[in-house]
Amino acid sequence: MLKKLFTRKNIILRDEGAAAIEFAFVMPFMLLVYFGLVDVTGLISMNRRVVSAAATMADLVGQQKTNVLGGTIADQYNAAYVIMQPVQSADVRVEIFDFRTNSSGTIVQMWKTGNNKGPSCGAAPSTVGMSSLMTASNDVIIARVCATYNSTVASFMGTSIMGAASFNLSQAISVRPRSSLTLDCYATTVAAGTACT
Repeated sequence: MLKKLFTRKNIILRDEGAAAIEFAFVMPFMLLVYFGLVDVTGLISMNRRVVSAAATMADLVGQQKTNVLGGTIADQYNAAYVIMQPVQSADVRVEIFDFRTNSSGTIVQMWKTGNNKGPSCGAAPSTVGMSSLMTASNDVIIARVCATYNSTVASFMGTSIMGAASFNLSQAISVRPRSSLTLDCYATTVAAGTACT
């Protein structure tokens, strides 16, 4: 009886268990694709939130009249934190820069303020090409938001698949002040206080 079961013809023609073997070959690839798509969509979603938070911050600061207080900007950081949820506010860096053309025609940074949280956004924005935005002797306000996306796949499968365990996302949006040509920032009180730095 055993000899009949294990004959060459019998072994070649039998197909019991073929589906399990095919499943074993395909399953790792399916899991990789699934978790890869989870990471890709999470990364795209977070990038959209970073862009939206930067645009919102630029818009809120640009709506101010001739000056703005550092405390007012600090309150406006909450808008960026709401947009960036579920990312913790401690992991989101918001920086606001103001550039102006001085008397010699050079574009200089007038003030900068930020929440000093989250990953570094790098050096101050470049002034190259900014002169075309300052044709009316106006200021240019740049809002920059940075955050880090931590990969789900890399946390349990290593960094070789995604290339890194985390990705730094950054977006800078520039606007002109709406109500005046220039916008000054003061740390505490207008004119009497020190400028935002």
